Amino acid sequence: MSAVLALGLALAHGHGGHEHGPKAHGHGHGEGIFRRLAVADAKVPLVRILDEEGRELARFTVPSPASLPISLTPVPGGQYVVFAHHGAGAVSFLYGGFRLEDHGDHQDVKPEIPYVAATLRTGPKPTHVFAKGDWLAIYHDGDGTVALFDLRRLGLDWTPRLVATGRADHGAVAILGEALLVGGMESGRVEVYTLSGSRVLTLPQACPQLHGEAVLGNVAAFGCADGVLLVERQGQGFVGRKVANPPGAPQGARARIVKAHARHPFFVMDFGQGLAFLDPKVGRLEPLALPAEPIRPAFGFDPEGKALYVLTADGRFHRLDPEARRVVGSLEAVSPWAQGSPRPVLALGHGVAYLTDPLKGEVVRVDLEGWRVEARLPVGGTPGSIALFEVEGMEH
Repeated sequence: MSAVLALGLALAHGHGGHEHGPKAHGHGHGEGIFRRLAVADAKVPLVRILDEEGRELARFTVPSPASLPISLTPVPGGQYVVFAHHGAGAVSFLYGGFRLEDHGDHQDVKPEIPYVAATLRTGPKPTHVFAKGDWLAIYHDGDGTVALFDLRRLGLDWTPRLVATGRADHGAVAILGEALLVGGMESGRVEVYTLSGSRVLTLPQACPQLHGEAVLGNVAAFGCADGVLLVERQGQGFVGRKVANPPGAPQGARARIVKAHARHPFFVMDFGQGLAFLDPKVGRLEPLALPAEPIRPAFGFDPEGKALYVLTADGRFHRLDPEARRVVGSLEAVSPWAQGSPRPVLALGHGVAYLTDPLKGEVVRVDLEGWRVEARLPVGGTPGSIALFEVEGMEH
């Protein structure tokens, strides 16, 4: 199947010292949240691993630049980040350097030097990455295959299970219970597979220009040009239901990126110059206008689901009350974004957000509790994608 192209250290330098910064204890002892950053360049094949203060702990040459703003995706557990090299047909697993030792009532955190754990040829044009429960799925636009990684064996076995869909497409994948849902932009359909790779059914509902996905409980949502397709697990089967765009929606307004958080009973998606909310039980898209167009995919919930955050094209960073569905705070954060240039993107952690400013070669750290820009970290180059390594434990 897939061959490991690179293992171990790749041009790594620096140290595995103590973490500092907001919400990290930073004193060499105690319990808290530890985090590091992976920042991939949009123009050169380089990824940097930084501590919270922007100090470079390691840098790696990689198969390709971050051609997509979603090139970097954090893996559940906080120890790894996936780098999908769309143009190079490869996937890298980056280890952030937080080794965890289970001590029953707590975990010990052992900081180490970060490294590239594996670079794999999983398939042509890996694009969308989705992780849920014990599985991580990567869709390949080049041939329509899906690589499935068992997260319980990550670090021990880097050989994925490949699921063939039979055609190339720009696809979106979601894991719903023990099923794999695969949607295609060109086909406009969602298919259901077992995790062992058998096709179960093709849902009859059309979803033209399908793009974006999220899972909430036993329901998955896919963005369509004319609305949202909901796929619900009912017993041993699956039922599709289409929710149309609201009457009077602006020309071209549609859902492309979909988000969800278990704390809230609704999906959130970009929609024209704003967002839209969709409660599956209500079955109606409810738009919310913003002062400027949201940057895709730079919006989402914090880990606790307390608030919803969105970065808009004018460079402002907004905090929304997801229940009241209104903006409750705005900050001047990054350079305004123009079509055709690398997009600012964000990574949300516990009490902190990191925003890229590709124009200035910076990463902006925002204290979410104090609601202020806390630091502007000069990383150099053109930061095009960002993800957090974040673990909780105790360091002795």
